[in-house]
Amino acid sequence: MDNQQKGTILTLLKVDKMNRNYTNNYWFSYKDFLDPTDDFTDFSCERLDGKQGYIALIENLLSIDGTAKIFVQVYGLEEDNNEQCICADTLIIFSKLSLYEIKQIFNAPQDIFPSDIGEETELSQPTFLIGDNGELIPSTKLFSDDYFIYYCWWD
Repeated sequence: MDNQQKGTILTLLKVDKMNRNYTNNYWFSYKDFLDPTDDFTDFSCERLDGKQGYIALIENLLSIDGTAKIFVQVYGLEEDNNEQCICADTLIIFSKLSLYEIKQIFNAPQDIFPSDIGEETELSQPTFLIGDNGELIPSTKLFSDDYFIYYCWWD
């Protein structure tokens, strides 16, 4: 994740916390969020060395559906000893595969299988992708009738 993306998400999460407004959802490309060398991001409470297993799952999905788009949904900001870390535990998947096929892919590993996988039928909360340069892209610009939208989260 680059500095512009970090600045954007930090500002958004701090403003949301200050205003006690937690209605917006923020997404990142999985490549930006799951970078194993970036300790600014934490996925499913795994910190650095745990990200590679999730990347392998996503790469397996992409080998089957090369048109899929995968995002990570941020759920919060942790601050400890002047260090900041954004946290997530949910993948948002745009795919042409069926829910059954998605479940088969993500439930295959014995060590990191998700808590729940399902289809998103309606995204009722305002949702934004934080792009490569920190710009906010409304999620409505990502939708296409060619894709099903799934969530996959770890508890």
